Amino acid sequence: MVNGDSTDGGQVNDVRPISVIIPTYREAGSLPGLLDGLASLRADGHDLDVIIVDDNSMDGTIELVAERDESWVRLITRTDERGLSSAVIRGLEEARHDVLVVMDADGSHPASSIPDLEQALASGADFTLGSRYIAGGSTEDGWGVLRWVNSKVATLMARPFTKVLDPMSGFIGIERATWERAAELDPIGYKIGLELIVKCRCTNVVEVPIHFSTRRHGESKLSLKVQWQYLVHIVLLARFKYPRLSSFIPFAMVGASGMAVYAGLLALFDAVAGTMVDTWIRILVAVLLTMTWNFTWDRRLAFWDAGNRSIASQYMGFVCVCSVPVLVTFFVTWYYSDAVVLPLAGIIGSAIGSALGLVFNWLVNRMLVFRRD
Repeated sequence: MVNGDSTDGGQVNDVRPISVIIPTYREAGSLPGLLDGLASLRADGHDLDVIIVDDNSMDGTIELVAERDESWVRLITRTDERGLSSAVIRGLEEARHDVLVVMDADGSHPASSIPDLEQALASGADFTLGSRYIAGGSTEDGWGVLRWVNSKVATLMARPFTKVLDPMSGFIGIERATWERAAELDPIGYKIGLELIVKCRCTNVVEVPIHFSTRRHGESKLSLKVQWQYLVHIVLLARFKYPRLSSFIPFAMVGASGMAVYAGLLALFDAVAGTMVDTWIRILVAVLLTMTWNFTWDRRLAFWDAGNRSIASQYMGFVCVCSVPVLVTFFVTWYYSDAVVLPLAGIIGSAIGSALGLVFNWLVNRMLVFRRD
């Protein structure tokens, strides 16, 4: 049984040779069971070769593979790099066959489902994955509430890129031809499947039901660092797939933060300078500092792809483009400064200025000041 973004008909071909890539880091306890499962598939007539990419675990993985002495298993030990996604890419580069399968080493992915992944590809899918969340899929008891919530939130964040129900799955299948057409890969963290779906421009993604088992050996790699890397990964994928939208939204968010910075500066100047400095000077300094704040974060978040042009020239261009709403902000703040406290006048002024200039500022900055190389 399979489910996906779309389905194609067609006759299932004979099972083809498959290269299985297994990234590992301190998974020596789980590898024997996994390799035994793969050996059973080979005994049933499936032509598999296995590439284990180990990040120098020094946990007995090298000795284990050497002791088993199976010609269809290759071990690549990396000493100069670490990370699951980059390990997967290394394995894909080393693979010999046209059907490529990636799976975890911790025993959570059933080797018996590999033929189902191959069948989905043979039937027309350009990407397939083992899914916990479609009909027939399941997850072993033992997941805590936090891990379940984390999985659901991560899945929701992936929704702009794919409609599949389990995009976080690390049990994936892809044709070599699809993999080779990938745009420049920028793998971060542990979610290489989502990266490949987006960068290989896969449109027919098919889910195959699996039973996801809880690991028996080793420790989970899920950590706050991994979750942060996933957030960064989502931002980078959004920039790749939706470059304009992923520029405008940060631009608007930076503008909103600038309103708070502006009001905060006015409150600070009120407390420090009081009546010693004219109101218009305090407003002007707050406006200039806020504009510098917005420029700094817009350049980093909204116009990240603007190249290596002079920061000074970009800053001057940014000031010129934003001059009209900035003047509105200045004069509205000054106008209301006699009626309300200065920070509140600043909020009113910056809200009006931002509303007038948001779309115009973004479009002109995008086209002129921060244009792509």
